Amino acid sequence: MNTSCSLTRTIDSNKKMMEDKPEQKKNPKKQIKPYVRFTGAAFQMAGTIVATAFLGVWLDKKFNPGGNMWTLICTLTGVVVSMYIIIKEVIDISKEKEDE
Repeated sequence: MNTSCSLTRTIDSNKKMMEDKPEQKKNPKKQIKPYVRFTGAAFQMAGTIVATAFLGVWLDKKFNPGGNMWTLICTLTGVVVSMYIIIKEVIDISKEKEDE
C-alpha cells in the first residue's frame, strides 16, 4: 500500500510539474516584452531630445546669433514630447496587462 500511494503521489507531482512548465515558459516572454518596449522608448526619447536640440542650435545660428533661446525652447519641447511618449507606452502596457 505504501508503495502504490507514494507512486501515485510521484505521478501526481510529475503531472503538476509538467503542467507548470508551459506557464513558466510563457511568463518570461511576457515579462521581456515590456523591457524591450522601454529600451526602444529610451532610444526614441534620446533621439527626440538630441534632434530637437540640434534644431534649436541651427535656429539660433540662423535667426538669433549669440543667443540660445531657440536651443532652450526646442530642447524643452523635445523633453515634453519624449515624456508624452513614455507615459503613452506605460498606459498601453498597463492596459495590456489588465486585458490578460
